[in-house]
Amino acid sequence: LIERQQQLDAVLREISGLKTVMNGIKKIHQQLAGQKEKIIQSMTFHKGLESALWRLPTEALSQIFHRCLPEDEYLTPTSNLAPMLLTRICRPWRNIVVDMPSLW
Repeated sequence: LIERQQQLDAVLREISGLKTVMNGIKKIHQQLAGQKEKIIQSMTFHKGLESALWRLPTEALSQIFHRCLPEDEYLTPTSNLAPMLLTRICRPWRNIVVDMPSLW
């Protein structure tokens, strides 16, 4: 009878340990689900911005790109400043920037 009680206690301890592990997994799952939701919201927001940018006419983008230029006229182009930086954003922007001699 004592042996059976010891076995039962061992099983109950194991079940308790498993419940603790499962609760930890549930918390991790909730955290990951929250992170996933934030990422989805961010993607949705950025897709909205992207679509607005694609609707801008080339002339408007050209004016915006001119305002992105460094103020020093004699600055050597570098990859982290306009106009070089603008060529790395996306293919349509690259095409516009490359076709604008006034930026160079």
